[in-house]
Amino acid sequence: MRLPLELAAEFPVSHINLQPDIRLRRVEDCLPLLDGWMRLAKDAGIPVFIETHRDRMTTDLFFTLDLLEQRPDLPLLADLSHFLVGREFAFPVEEENQTMIRRILRDAWAFHGRVASREQVQIEISYPHHRPWVDLFLEWWAYGFRNWRSRSADDAELIFTCELGPKPYAITGRDGNDSTDRWAEALLLRQMVRDLWAATARTAP
Repeated sequence: MRLPLELAAEFPVSHINLQPDIRLRRVEDCLPLLDGWMRLAKDAGIPVFIETHRDRMTTDLFFTLDLLEQRPDLPLLADLSHFLVGREFAFPVEEENQTMIRRILRDAWAFHGRVASREQVQIEISYPHHRPWVDLFLEWWAYGFRNWRSRSADDAELIFTCELGPKPYAITGRDGNDSTDRWAEALLLRQMVRDLWAATARTAP
């Protein structure tokens, strides 16, 4: 982490997104690493957010919640698509699973915007039959936005990245190409999120 933090200090970065590319099986073994990263971030004066991501320390929702039990203030970058696919939430999502996602969102300081289904990490948000999943993510992000506002300064900035990846994230057709225009869908997602941001500004956390 030292070199990235030194480089980041030379530029006006808002934060560093850390994907912990280590897959320890015991929470206790992860804590020294997390504590060390957070100390380095504090010393450098640059926020470091731990991304929720598959094939990383945070690959599993349950394990990540166990980490938060030990480190309740661990700052996260929430990419909820990985948890939805990893746990294969049925639709409609049960309240028990909603509660777990809301716990993640209460520590989210930034977001990666991708809409998943229980089988696919990135679905086409412009397809009408995918609208229930789009609405689910908008509901989660709305909760996250309101909660973020409740613990942030009035002049703080929230970073939301429309992260629609290329194949193999995107579903492809027989020709091997994306089934939709990812740029057009990114612009559509951006507008959805801007509207959601405006709406949450008028509601209490």
